[in-house]
Amino acid sequence: MLKLVNNILTLLLVAVVVVLCGCENHVERLESSAKINNETVKGESKNCAVVLRAEQGTSYRITIQSEDDWAHFSGGVNSIEGVMDATDKVVYIYFDKNSSGVSREATVMVEFSNSDAISLRFTQLSYDRTIAFSREWAELPVCKNENDYIYNTHYGKLGYRSDARNYTYCFDPDVRASLWVAYPLHGSHMSGEGNRNYSSFGYDPEVSTSVQANLSKSYSGWYDRGHQLPAADRKCSQQMMDQTFYATNMTPQQYSFNQNKWGVLEGRVRNMSCSDTLYVVTGAYFGGKHHSSIDAQTTDRSGNVCPTPTHYYKVLLRTKKGNTGKRIDEITDAAQLRAIAIWLEHKNTGDDTSITASDCMSVAELEQIVGFTFFPMIDDSIEGKVKSSAVPSEWGIN
Repeated sequence: MLKLVNNILTLLLVAVVVVLCGCENHVERLESSAKINNETVKGESKNCAVVLRAEQGTSYRITIQSEDDWAHFSGGVNSIEGVMDATDKVVYIYFDKNSSGVSREATVMVEFSNSDAISLRFTQLSYDRTIAFSREWAELPVCKNENDYIYNTHYGKLGYRSDARNYTYCFDPDVRASLWVAYPLHGSHMSGEGNRNYSSFGYDPEVSTSVQANLSKSYSGWYDRGHQLPAADRKCSQQMMDQTFYATNMTPQQYSFNQNKWGVLEGRVRNMSCSDTLYVVTGAYFGGKHHSSIDAQTTDRSGNVCPTPTHYYKVLLRTKKGNTGKRIDEITDAAQLRAIAIWLEHKNTGDDTSITASDCMSVAELEQIVGFTFFPMIDDSIEGKVKSSAVPSEWGIN
C-alpha cells in the first residue's frame, strides 16, 4: 500500500512539474520597442524624446548620427547606455535652433541586450529667419520683422531673480502704442513690495521718444492712460511695477471703459492664474469701425496725434488642471490645455462691468481678425485643436 501511495505522489508531482513547465513556456516576453515622440520638430525646438519599452533589467544603447553632430544627448555625447529600471523609459535628445535655412535629419539607433534593434529618424525644420527673436516663452505671439514694428522685452526683479521677464510688446510707431503686450501671470507676480503710488508715467527707455506718446499727463479728452499689462499684475517688485507705466504699455482708453468694464476683466484674469502659470496677450485693435462714443483720435501732452483703438482683447492659455508642472511645449494632449479670447468693443460702457460668453471667441477666430499668430509654442499636433476650442464656462464666464 505504501508503495502505491508513493507511486501516486510521484505521478502527481510529475504532473505539477509538467503543468508548471507548460505555463512557463506560454509566458510571452515583452517585445522591445522604441519611438520618437515627435518625428518632425520645429526649427526653434530644443529637444525631443526617445520612448523605450522593454523588459525590466534589459540593457540598451542609443546612438545618434547627425551631420555636424547637431543632435546629441546631455553633455554633448552622441551615444549613451543604460539599463531599464522599469518597462518604460524616456530619454531626451537635445539640439540647437536650426538656422541653416533647410531641414535636417538625424538617425537614432537603439540596441537592446536581447538582440532587438530599432532604427529611428526625425527631422528638424528650418528656423524662420523672419522671426524677430526666439520664441522661448509660451505667451509670445509670432514676431515678424515687418511694418516697422518694434519688439522688446523688459526684465526685472522677481523673488531672488534680478532678470526675470516682465513683458514683451509689439510697438507700432504709426499709432504710438503697442498692438499687443504678452506676459506670464503667476501668484508670485501679484504680491510683493510693488506700489503704484511710487510709479510714474514716462517714456520707455528702449524706444525713441519721438515715436512714443508723451504721457506725463493723460491723453486729451475723456481718455485714460490705459495699461495693457495691469500694474496690479506686477506687485512682485517696484522695478517690475514701474515698467508697467512706460508709454509702450499704454493706449488711450475711454475712462468709463477703463475704470469699469476693462478693470473688472483685469481682476477676473488675475483670478484665472494657476500654479502652472497663465499666459496672457493683451491687445489693442485699430482696424475696425469706431463706436459713436469714441473719437477716432486724441492727442498726447505734446500735441501728437494718437489714434484710438476700436477694440481691445485678451488671449489666455493655461493647463486645465493648473498644477501639472509641465511646460506648454511638453504637452501633446489637447485635453490638457484650455485657451480663449475675449474681444471687447471700445466704447463708453458706463457702469457696465459684465463679461459674458458673447464677448468670447476662439483664439483661431481672433487670429483671423487681428492678423497675429498666438501661442506658437503649443505642439504642432494639437495647436489647431487647442486654438479652435473656446469654452467660456471653463473660465468662469457665462
